[in-house]
Amino acid sequence: MSGAEVVVSDVSKAFEGGRITALANASLRLAPGELVALTGPSGSGKSTLLNLIGALDRPDAGTISVDGFELDAVDATAYRAETVGFVFQFHHLIPTVSALDNLQVPMLGRSLGRSAREEKARTLLAEVGLAARAHAVPGILSGGERQRVAIARALANDPRLLLADEPTGSLDSETGAQVLALLQRLRAERGMTVLLVTNDDDVAASADRTLRLLDGRLTPDEALRSASA
Repeated sequence: MSGAEVVVSDVSKAFEGGRITALANASLRLAPGELVALTGPSGSGKSTLLNLIGALDRPDAGTISVDGFELDAVDATAYRAETVGFVFQFHHLIPTVSALDNLQVPMLGRSLGRSAREEKARTLLAEVGLAARAHAVPGILSGGERQRVAIARALANDPRLLLADEPTGSLDSETGAQVLALLQRLRAERGMTVLLVTNDDDVAASADRTLRLLDGRLTPDEALRSASA
């Protein structure tokens, strides 16, 4: 599996009738298989950019293309199911069902039967080191275990693009380092493209490249490097 190429061209996004500018003419390129850290202060537009690339929202201006296809011209639901995996700061697991069942949720409605879904979920749990916790509900898992389950769930449909919004932000430093190492290993093994939002300098330093957003704009030097990467 190879990673997706992402090209963001002059994208702008505003909220509250245009009163709040989240992004202003942002442009970047993610090469297939690249792990890029996106930094910047709170409110600088980082999560907005991830949501737009993940087709959870649409830009007011500009274009976003993934593997040469503009997102405005594709089925957003199919794109999210087939191409993109999401990891958030807070795991958003279903609290009343097991880790094994949480992993099967993204597979529902796909071509896999029940036994195939369960087998794949077990394989993914083993991949993140949680085979023995398959039947545990989120409430009895540690914070790091819950985030590892969330990462495994993001991989359920074999995405070529992983969008991670502060995946270590709610964890202590040691657990955060373990989750980061897991993401790096999975990226290397699967060849995924990864865009990772972080405010942690150590996390950003581990990426192939770092971009910085400030007031909805990529800083000029980083914007230039991303466009020519």
